[in-house]
Amino acid sequence: MRNLLHVAAGVALLALLAAQYAGADDGQFLDGRLIALEAGDHMSRYAPVVLPYHGPAPEKKVNVVEDKTGKRFPVTIRDDEFVFVPEGAMPGTKHMYLVETHDPSAPMVVQIDKVEGADQLEVRIRDEHLTTYHYSNENKKPFLWPVYAEGGVTITRDWPMGDQELSDDHKHHKSLWSSYGNVNGADCWGEGDNSGYQVSGDVQWGSGDAYGWIAAKNTWQNNNREPVVSEEREYRFYASPAKARILDLILTFTASYGDVLFKDTKEGGIMTARVRDIITEEQGGTITNAAGGVGAGQCWGKPAAWCDYSGSIGDAGLRGIAIFDHPTNLRHPTTWHVRDYGLMGANCFGYSHFTKSKENGDYTLKDGESVTFRYRVYIHTGGVDLAKVADRYADYAAPPEAAWVQPAEGSAASGAGGE
Repeated sequence: MRNLLHVAAGVALLALLAAQYAGADDGQFLDGRLIALEAGDHMSRYAPVVLPYHGPAPEKKVNVVEDKTGKRFPVTIRDDEFVFVPEGAMPGTKHMYLVETHDPSAPMVVQIDKVEGADQLEVRIRDEHLTTYHYSNENKKPFLWPVYAEGGVTITRDWPMGDQELSDDHKHHKSLWSSYGNVNGADCWGEGDNSGYQVSGDVQWGSGDAYGWIAAKNTWQNNNREPVVSEEREYRFYASPAKARILDLILTFTASYGDVLFKDTKEGGIMTARVRDIITEEQGGTITNAAGGVGAGQCWGKPAAWCDYSGSIGDAGLRGIAIFDHPTNLRHPTTWHVRDYGLMGANCFGYSHFTKSKENGDYTLKDGESVTFRYRVYIHTGGVDLAKVADRYADYAAPPEAAWVQPAEGSAASGAGGE
C-alpha cells in the first residue's frame, strides 16, 4: 500500500509540474509531457529508451526528470524518435518521468567532430574520448580506433594503426570493424594483394545528448574494383558512464548489383573486435559466451547471443568488451569466430568450419533484397559477472517498456505526436 501511495503521490506531483509548464512558447509540444516506464524481469542499467515522437523538435535542449529521485537524463530527438538513457530500474518496477526543456547553449553530452584534414570523426562523451571512426579510402575498410574503456585505457589493439604491444599478426584486424571474407568471391576480410575493398561514400554525423551518431553509405568491391554489394551502417554512441559504455551498430546489405552470395567461410565478422594483447586468453584473459562457454575451446564456432572478452589492464584493473547479437538478426543466435589471441567476431555464415562440415552456411541475398544486422558493443569495467553482461544483453533484447502518458486536457503537451 505504501508503494502504491508513493507512486500516486509521484504522479500527482508530476501532473502539478506539467501544469506549470503549460502555455510555454518554446518546446510547448514537449514541456510537461509524462512518460511511464516499466522494467522487465531483470535489473536494468543504462538501457536506451526509445519512444515515437512526431511533433516538432524544440529549439531548446530536452531532459527527462525521474519522479522518485529528481535525476535528470538528457534526450536526443531524431528520425521521429525520442531517446533517453535512464540510470536504471529494479526488476518489475514502474517509473514516471517529466519532460522539460532547458538552455540550448549547453554543450552536447555526446560530441562528434570531424578531425581537421583527415577522413576521421572523433567521438567524445562528456569530453572523454571514446573512439574515432576512420573512413579514408586509402584504407581497405572503415574502422573504429582507438577504443577506450574507463580510466583512459584502450580495450582494442592499437597495431597496425598505432604502437605494437606484443603481436604483429593479422594486419587486417583493425580494432573494431565489420567485414566478411567471401562476398560473391570477393575477400573483404583480408587485406592482401587479392583482397577486396569497402569504399566509403556519403558519411553523415551528428552530436546529441542521449546519443551521437555516424551514418555511412559504403560499397563493397572485389579486387578488380567491381561492386558486389551496397552497405549502409549507423553507429549510435550513448551517454552512458565510462564504466559501462555502449554503442550500437545497425548495418544493412542491399543486393544492388545482382544476387549476392555470402559464401561459407570462418574468415569474417559482421561485428568484430581485436582486443589488446594483454587481455587475450593467451595472456590470461577470459572469453565467455551467453551459453556458459568459457575459453576459446568452448566458444569458437558456438552459437550464443553474446560473447565477451575480459582481462586485467595493469593498475586500471579488469576491463572487458562484449558484442551482443540482436534477436532479430539472421540466424540468431550467431556463431562466433573468437580466438585465444584476441579476435572476437559475430559470423553467422561459417557453419561448415564451425560444425566440421555437418552444416553449410551459404546465404544468398537476391537482387534488390536487403538484410539488416544489429549489434550492441558493451565496454565495461570489471569481469563478465561484475559487469552484469547477461543483464545488459537482456536490456538490449528486451528493453524497459515506456509509453507517453496523455497529459490533462488543456496542457500545452496535449495533442503532441507520439501516442
